[in-house]
Amino acid sequence: MAAALVMRGVAILKLARADYRRSQAEYALSGAHVLAVARLLDSSGSGRLAWSVGGLDPQGVALLAEPEAPKLALAAAGGLDDKTLAALGAVDPGEARLRLAGMEAASATPDGIVAADRGGAWRACAASAISPWGRSQVVRLGATREPDQEPGGARTGQIWRVRASTQDGWTDERIVRLIGRAQSPSAMIWRRFGRSAGKGVTCDKTIEAQADGAGAPGGTPVTP
Repeated sequence: MAAALVMRGVAILKLARADYRRSQAEYALSGAHVLAVARLLDSSGSGRLAWSVGGLDPQGVALLAEPEAPKLALAAAGGLDDKTLAALGAVDPGEARLRLAGMEAASATPDGIVAADRGGAWRACAASAISPWGRSQVVRLGATREPDQEPGGARTGQIWRVRASTQDGWTDERIVRLIGRAQSPSAMIWRRFGRSAGKGVTCDKTIEAQADGAGAPGGTPVTP
């Protein structure tokens, strides 16, 4: 009985520590999102942005920010051919195409796009290439860079995907509209919080490697 009580106490302690770490990570990542929005509004330039912030979490927080409008429109994604879908990491292009074609941009979320295929590269990078808020007819996924220090203001009204991650895998991913007001710098459209592998920063290289393995994609081109 004594041994059972000790084991139960240890299990409760582990759960308490895990719950504390989750709460600690959630607070740190929420703070990182506030800093990320401020950085976006205070900078200019286009493309995918990646940087890190310290002081919020013991191991630091990595940030990835992507404008949604330059991504492939969901309607266009439903018409991609097998080679292009394979280049994006899909292991079952036919099924992925059917699922994408069945989504409505007005109600779709990044979760649904990621769930369209089980491929590891697809699940890590599909949301970086395809978006319900995308307007492009071709896939374009460039390398990341740090935000510049030029005066901002031009981003107001834009929709961005911002992903904040701790070193031990806690991730807070949000779709936000940049408003720029002092009291409400952004409005959250969608959010996902949990554990995940990878930070999505190198998706341009991942998709380029997939494209090399699949051959030159036809139809809608993949532009690394």
